Amino acid sequence: MKAFDEIDEHNYNSDLIDEMLSLITPEMQAQAEHKMRLAAKIYKALKAKGWKSQDLANAMNLKGTSLVSKWLSGTHNFTVETLVSLQRLLDIQLLNIDSGPTNPNSTVYDDFSIGVFRSSLNTDQPAHEESGKQDPTVIKS
Repeated sequence: MKAFDEIDEHNYNSDLIDEMLSLITPEMQAQAEHKMRLAAKIYKALKAKGWKSQDLANAMNLKGTSLVSKWLSGTHNFTVETLVSLQRLLDIQLLNIDSGPTNPNSTVYDDFSIGVFRSSLNTDQPAHEESGKQDPTVIKS
C-alpha cells in the first residue's frame, strides 16, 4: 500500500471505493443533494439576518445549538414542521408547494371539494350531480 503522500489524487483508483460508490442510488444522491441545499439556504439566511446558531436556537425555543448544527451539516432529515418554522423565522422558501386554488374548501379532488362546500351550505343535492362527474364513493359491480 502506498503512503498517503505518494498517492496521486487525480489518478487514484480503488476497488473498494468504486464498489461503495456503486451502491449509491440516484434516489440517495438526490436526497443528499437536497439536504445539502436546504442546509446552505438556511446558512445563507442566517448570515443575511446577522444571526448565529445561538440566535436561531433561541428563536426556535431550543435548549442549545446542537440541533441547529445538525441542520447546517447537510445530513439532517427535516420534518415539515421544522421547515415551515424555519421558513417563517428566516423569511425564506424551503418548501416549494403549489398553494392551489384560493378557495379554502378546494382540493385537488374536485368531487370532494364540491362535496365539502355543499355540506357546509347544508345542501341535499349530491356534488356529483351538479359537476356531471361520477360519485367517487359509489362502487359499481
